[in-house]
Amino acid sequence: LARSLAPEQGVAVVGGRTAGGERRNGAQRGYERGVAVDRQHLVRALAHRKLNQNDDAKEAFRALEGGDGAWKEIGKSGVALIDGNQDEAAEAARNAVDADGDNAQARYQLGLVESARNNQQEAADAFAKAAELNPQMAYAHYEAGMAFYKAKKVDRMAVYFENFLRIA
Repeated sequence: LARSLAPEQGVAVVGGRTAGGERRNGAQRGYERGVAVDRQHLVRALAHRKLNQNDDAKEAFRALEGGDGAWKEIGKSGVALIDGNQDEAAEAARNAVDADGDNAQARYQLGLVESARNNQQEAADAFAKAAELNPQMAYAHYEAGMAFYKAKKVDRMAVYFENFLRIA
């Protein structure tokens, strides 16, 4: 069975029906498919980036640029960060957050950029917000822990590492 989240209702969707049994409309199903595809591109881009496969990472980030709103800006930010243009990466990441402040991936991208710029407190705050928006995003908890460690906030670091170990 397909599972997804109906964002405007905050409820789980299984097999085309919400937890309350209501049917979703075609536009909602299309939106959910689009978000799932965007997340797949992002996961692929981040995996390639971790493996230093920058050409493949840029290709995946560029696939996001074809979207709209926050996802487009996440894609721009990812490409700019790989190219070493931290100012452009930061601007695009902030634009992604401005476009959709509830998009955990936008907050995560902002954290990556701020970490690359060695702004550890700002990175930690962005990763923490990503983890708050999506508590199951294990890598947001991990990166928040790392950034709080670098910012010498060991008490906050411990919380995020504990969360990471609990859900990873």
